[in-house]
Amino acid sequence: MITASPLAAQDDAPARLELPLLDAPYNFAHGYRAPSMQQSLSVTTGFYEASHYGIQKAWGERKWLARGSILLFDYFTFTLPFGGVWLHEEYHRAVMGHRGIDSFNDVYKFNVFAEAIAVSRVKDEDLIRLKRDHPAEQVRLGAAGIEGEQQLVLQLEKNRFFRGTRGWHLPLYWLTTLGNWGYVFSGTFPEVNEWTEEFNQQDGANVPVRDFTGHDFTAWAYDLFRPGEPYEARGVHPSGVGIDRYRKPADLTAEELDFLELQGRLALLNFLDPNLFGIYGFTFTSPFSGRPTKVNARAGHMLTSFGYTVDANIFLKQEDLNLFVVLHSYANGARRFPGVDAQVLDLPVAIGGKQFMVSPRAAMWLQPQDQQFRPTSGTVGGLAAIRVDHPLAARFGSYMELEGKTAGWVAGNVHLDANLSLRLGVTSSLR
Repeated sequence: MITASPLAAQDDAPARLELPLLDAPYNFAHGYRAPSMQQSLSVTTGFYEASHYGIQKAWGERKWLARGSILLFDYFTFTLPFGGVWLHEEYHRAVMGHRGIDSFNDVYKFNVFAEAIAVSRVKDEDLIRLKRDHPAEQVRLGAAGIEGEQQLVLQLEKNRFFRGTRGWHLPLYWLTTLGNWGYVFSGTFPEVNEWTEEFNQQDGANVPVRDFTGHDFTAWAYDLFRPGEPYEARGVHPSGVGIDRYRKPADLTAEELDFLELQGRLALLNFLDPNLFGIYGFTFTSPFSGRPTKVNARAGHMLTSFGYTVDANIFLKQEDLNLFVVLHSYANGARRFPGVDAQVLDLPVAIGGKQFMVSPRAAMWLQPQDQQFRPTSGTVGGLAAIRVDHPLAARFGSYMELEGKTAGWVAGNVHLDANLSLRLGVTSSLR
């Protein structure tokens, strides 16, 4: 028998929080620098887990008042520190920070109803260097913001499916997924030409207040198709001071506009997600083991440094076995490339009489050569990671994670080159 697991309010269910206190080498590659992608993702995930759970606890059995309050909370805090927009901008900043480029997240200006929020205080010469020395990272820079937001939704879904959290995140899921789709889809709109000219006029000759890129996805498409074009070829800013950073639809060729429009259509795949409709899994009795088994699946689309990926995300839970698998279909302008990523979460292991939770992960892929848009040849790569959680008290714990990868794009990992990372952090469960 198969049954759906619908939305359920459980006032005593936990909310899971974690914080990577150390993410090396990112934190120390260019002096001390934080947050990394993983640190900002953990902060924002915890922000919503704790706040949504707290609102539900405050209202008790008055479920609809709790949900209405969460809806208002998400709408008014989305552009505040630690909310979704903060995470979006921190992912942009992490790509630049990885190469020692300083910046400022304008979310800290606390303009809740801002028409646009910038990553400011970026120097032209740093962007020139990034495009010259690391053209694939320049491309990834434009798409990194929604990469972070999509990782947020996925992490909250994994927490609920595998770890039993019960925060009501549907408004956040829809606010994020609709916003990201609309942002990508708008990249070809003629109105963006006028919007860009207005922002150039507002910025004037004041270089530090300028955003690093303008509309994320016109810039993403522009650099994707032009990896060898020097950044300064963008021309002089209309004020006569600095480089004309912001790309408009008018700056794109017909081929580039068509490709960006395709991404807007493909982004609709992110709505093929049962979690958006309050369906968090399907339970059945396994014909092989006779044990209760819970499964769920969702589609996904994400922009990358070489083009995009279309994914199938599969969730499976059977007693102590938690398995998350992603099947990738990477694509550049020439062809598709396969990839698979598998992770076992929170496997209980006893070592020396102490209890640990072990989470191994392995991935393999074929991705375009040099992370570029045009190559037909691919490069084999992979990732191996292990995380060990250790409870310190009833509600608190610590963890250590070691992750190594070859060159290649991995969502939530800032390194396009080969890397070995160590993360140390703390966890907490709110009950």
